Amino acid sequence: MSTTEKYDVAVIGAGVSGLLSALALGKEGKKVLVVERENYIGGTCRTYEHQGYKIDTGPHIITRLDTGPLRVLMDKYFDVIPYFVPFGKYFLRINRQVKQFPWSVKDWMMFELLPVEDRSMLVKIIFDVAYMASTGVDMSRVSISDITPRSLSHTSHAFIDYLSYFMLGTGPANAPVSRFLDRKSYKVEKPKEDNGLTIPYVGKAYNMLVGGRPTDQFYPRGGVQTIVDALSYSLPEKVKINLGDELVKVDIAPNGLAQMPKVTSTTTYKGIYETDTVIYSGYATDLPRLIDSPLPSYYVDNLKKIEKVNSLSVWLGLDEPIFKDEGSEMWVSTSPDTFHTWMIPTSNYDPTLAPKGKHLVGFAFIVPPDMPYDKAEEKARHTIFSNIPALESHMNMIHYQHLVPEKATWSIHAGFGDIKTPVKNLYCVGSDSFKRSMGLTRASYSVHKMLDTLGLEGNLNLL
Repeated sequence: MSTTEKYDVAVIGAGVSGLLSALALGKEGKKVLVVERENYIGGTCRTYEHQGYKIDTGPHIITRLDTGPLRVLMDKYFDVIPYFVPFGKYFLRINRQVKQFPWSVKDWMMFELLPVEDRSMLVKIIFDVAYMASTGVDMSRVSISDITPRSLSHTSHAFIDYLSYFMLGTGPANAPVSRFLDRKSYKVEKPKEDNGLTIPYVGKAYNMLVGGRPTDQFYPRGGVQTIVDALSYSLPEKVKINLGDELVKVDIAPNGLAQMPKVTSTTTYKGIYETDTVIYSGYATDLPRLIDSPLPSYYVDNLKKIEKVNSLSVWLGLDEPIFKDEGSEMWVSTSPDTFHTWMIPTSNYDPTLAPKGKHLVGFAFIVPPDMPYDKAEEKARHTIFSNIPALESHMNMIHYQHLVPEKATWSIHAGFGDIKTPVKNLYCVGSDSFKRSMGLTRASYSVHKMLDTLGLEGNLNLL
């Protein structure tokens, strides 16, 4: 197979991180080829129609939108920006009781869903964490279990378990406290820990556990597809997307006297493309089989330890609006026969996502990797209808999605990828390449870090 065309950059994958990379590099003057094996773009950030409802690929919330990484990328590179509506409040549902999430010490002490003794201990934990952080303790190696008193009630342990799984994709024993200290500003500073993060251990102590009252969280009107549509519309002519084409290998060659080999081209099922740089947005765990030369054992061993986050989303169409508030509910499971759950009444943010007079509600569940699909769906249904039995009689549509919302858990004992690789001019982006936030916000952080790295290595002069 002969070389078909030369590009400055080949981007592998047309999910959000790949599209953001292609957009930024194209706007910075690079000639970019995007290779996507599916016949659509967007990855796990899409909206499609099902029985008259417009359904996202999983319930979504866009965090840190005021000044965070996606906002910076949109302001700099997008030609059109989606319209976002405020996400609203968070509610906790525990043992069928519902209360607004406690954001201050005063709220915690009045939070009746947890025993009063536990509330006092949880507040003490927050201040203990603040002290530990201020004295220089590496909080990326301290787990949530390490700081949790064993004397907490079963309900309070379940609450902490919920926060760990939904914020990091892993349980408290593997969840680093540093995730809960993660600051909101987008700027990536000089490398220290966690793939280039410097975490400031200052501010109000109670914010360190729950991240502060959510005033910068939004939902895109029209569904998450509007973000992908805005990305697609903003792509310059220098960017070409090949759909239905799959990467076979990244071709590398010796790099003079340097020990690190360099990228020379990419081979897909449709051709060979000479390229100076490759931005890979697929699963980092697949990289070793996609490089035509062995990678260092330390790098491969780390990739082998990466653990994906497996989720199930269940969408219900209801014959009338049941949930009135603009805001989500966090359902804490205290029983082994139910899941922890995140519920979002999506059509409250945009009524056009449901047929007129109907209601669209999404439920997200973190699922064990070895659980069969049918068992997960059965347990999800039981979780939903045991908490709110009336939903079943109002349901006129149910739809399931099995997804990987995060390509890597943020875990003390698991592996995690990086922006840089052992191959010169081969970089990774996506939720398994940079430890910061979650979902689309994490993907945006990874693109920022990639652009900064290209600049530092002389491969990009930011305009």
